[in-house]
Amino acid sequence: MYWPLPEYSKIDFRTSSAIRIVPVPLGIAWIGCEMIPSGAMKLVESTLPSTGLSAQMRSPRLSGTSSTSCAAAGDARHPAARRAVVSEVEARRRDGRAAARSGRWGVSVMRRLSRQGGCDQPAAMGNRALFAPWRRLSRFPPPRTAPARRPRRAEVSLATASRPAAGVGHARCLVVPRTASMSAIPANLARVSNLLASRIALGGISGTNRELLRTQVQLSTGERFSRPSEDSVGASAVLSINESIGRREQRVRNLSAAESMLDSIDSSLNDITELIQEAKTIGLAQVGFGSDEITRRNQAGVIDSMLNALVSMANRDRNGVHLFGGDRNAQAPFGSLLQGIRYAGVGPGQQVDIGMSADVRVTMSGEQAFGALSNRVRGDRDLDPSLTASTRLSSLNGANGLGVRPGSVEIDVNGTVTQLDLSDADSIGDILGRLSQVIQATDPGATIGIDPVTGDRIAITPSAGVTIDIRDSNSTSTAGDLGLLGTYPPGVSTTGADLDPRITPLTRLDSITGLTQPMGEILVRNGNQSRIIDMGALVTVEDLQNAVAAGRIGARVVISDDGTRLHVVNELSGSALAIEEYSGNPTASELGIRSFASTTQLADFNEGRGVRQVSGAVDPLTGLPDPVRNMDFRVTLKDGRTFDVDIEGDATVQDVIGSINAAAAAAGVLPAEFNARLVSVGNGLELVDSTVGAGSTTVAELNASGTAEDLGILGSSAGASLVGTDRAKVAVDSVFSHLIALRDALLANDERGIGLAAAKFDGDLTRLSEARAEVGVRTQRVIDASSREAELDIMDQKLRSEINDLDYAEAATRFAALQRQLEASLAVSARTANLTLLDFLR
Repeated sequence: MYWPLPEYSKIDFRTSSAIRIVPVPLGIAWIGCEMIPSGAMKLVESTLPSTGLSAQMRSPRLSGTSSTSCAAAGDARHPAARRAVVSEVEARRRDGRAAARSGRWGVSVMRRLSRQGGCDQPAAMGNRALFAPWRRLSRFPPPRTAPARRPRRAEVSLATASRPAAGVGHARCLVVPRTASMSAIPANLARVSNLLASRIALGGISGTNRELLRTQVQLSTGERFSRPSEDSVGASAVLSINESIGRREQRVRNLSAAESMLDSIDSSLNDITELIQEAKTIGLAQVGFGSDEITRRNQAGVIDSMLNALVSMANRDRNGVHLFGGDRNAQAPFGSLLQGIRYAGVGPGQQVDIGMSADVRVTMSGEQAFGALSNRVRGDRDLDPSLTASTRLSSLNGANGLGVRPGSVEIDVNGTVTQLDLSDADSIGDILGRLSQVIQATDPGATIGIDPVTGDRIAITPSAGVTIDIRDSNSTSTAGDLGLLGTYPPGVSTTGADLDPRITPLTRLDSITGLTQPMGEILVRNGNQSRIIDMGALVTVEDLQNAVAAGRIGARVVISDDGTRLHVVNELSGSALAIEEYSGNPTASELGIRSFASTTQLADFNEGRGVRQVSGAVDPLTGLPDPVRNMDFRVTLKDGRTFDVDIEGDATVQDVIGSINAAAAAAGVLPAEFNARLVSVGNGLELVDSTVGAGSTTVAELNASGTAEDLGILGSSAGASLVGTDRAKVAVDSVFSHLIALRDALLANDERGIGLAAAKFDGDLTRLSEARAEVGVRTQRVIDASSREAELDIMDQKLRSEINDLDYAEAATRFAALQRQLEASLAVSARTANLTLLDFLR
């Protein structure tokens, strides 16, 4: 019969004893009972709680014959089942006698509990025993193999054993899956075949050997597991920790290299500081009495040697990384060019990750350490480029000043509402195209384009009788950023807000507001070299940058941080840079990069020394302010008339031009007779004298002011105008420039120049001290980060040890126990393998 049973049940029958089987419900199973006629078995009762079934198996007293009676009594409410059992037992009684006479003993009763016997589920049977009709089993030998049965059933088969000693009986029941080919795994190896006993013993020995090997591996490696399959959770944790440790180890190596790099920078800055102090001492010693031309010439050679040593120090590197090259390491940052020292580095310096989402720079720019660049030639006007179809949205400041944020807009054309996705738009052309597609689908006569008047915003003109509303949708701000937010009335061209395009390398030069087309040429001078840049052949800002760089004159065109103007940087220490007009074309001024322009500050003249002025002079007799004594220079015209000019309070070149023209007008000179202005070709002030006379146009100093000399207009001219010199050239305020100036002044025996150059070293020493302080701060940050990483590494190592490190005491104990178990298994197997039939007959 089918019966819910545990996977393994063993019944031992002893004289006058009974044993109860408490099975675990596993579904439908076969149960078989093999009873050994020992002559003393009286009663075995098996109760199955899940079905309420009670079965009695009786073994009568044997008298020379081996007979077995088996009666099963079910619930009182199932008399038919009881009658079936009794009938089956009577039929088997005859078979038992025959089996006993032939040396075969035992009887098997197979009972089947069917789900269809009155209850669908065993759990619902309660105390009702539901039996299917008994199936008659075949005669001995044991029953035939059962036919295929339903899934999730277990089969209980009986193990036939040798005849036991008198007075002792055994019955063994084993539940195995229906798919199993074998049906018995007895606990007593003496009751099974030698082959099965050997296999069981071999399996036990193999399992012990495997565990022993695993323990040996653990003891040899010191790890609890060596493969993820042995502990998936622990292995996952260890892998994560190992990854963290690997990243931390790399960071520690980077920090160690960074600390070494910063130490090298500090050492180099210290050497440079000592060199500059020595140069300053030499310069001061050559001012005043006690020095002559020969001595100064000899000292010029010493300064030249210092200059070469300084270049070598500035080009120091560590493991191929230049200490003062900024972000660039492909070449040495300092080199000779056009009798000067050129700095080719870019950027503030390379960075190293120190953890905690922080970085530290481990190299330094030459500009920070030496003042190797001049950015004094700043663009003096906002170029305000116009919009074009190719203008990138990323180059727009937007109507709100926050750029153009991607998103969707809602367009309402006379009640027809459309959601327009602009999140993947890249240029103004994309915006115009998509707006036109949506709007013209409802209003074919509408026009959408760039405002032709301002050139910096979008204009929309609906057809007559059509109103267009543009709104932001889904909490986006795209319409507002594009300046399109609002209502566009019928038949009227309405413009949006200014999108404020920024200058980028791809900005077209012809889109720059106020730039005369076609563009002319500009002249770039540096030292005694000059280059002419033909702007008419250039298209974009990047073309202009490349053209200036290709001239190899030590100049660099850069875009301002806010993207509104262009700057020209002098890379060449020891040389002065000038950007001039050429052939009378105003291109340099319109680009805002002319070095001597109306907006040029007087403080930038003469390499930053400014323009000297007389102010606050008083009459020595009265002690009152004397305007005459405050005059800076006098202009004499060709017709002999004169006027004095006072530039007190002037700050720019345009202020000086205004003061000169105002003084001429105050003296009765008409604008048609005299005019001060900027030269149209080159750089400088031009005094145009249209008067008629035999004299010359002359500018002379008053009150020893030095103003005319500093403005570059001191002197005279018999021509139509007096053209001054350019005193606003851009020189690099670097330690290299000051050494070169000191060397040249010593060679020229220029005591004033020597003093000025020596005084410049004070600023260099201050800059070097600030650079060393910055290096000290960076070094401390690196040291702190290294300490933090070391502590975190210890924590990670400890956590990994707790997860994966072996407990040697426990492993050693387990290893010894496994060895004893293996020895015992081998001994038992050896004894079992030597058993013969005689051992059972004893």
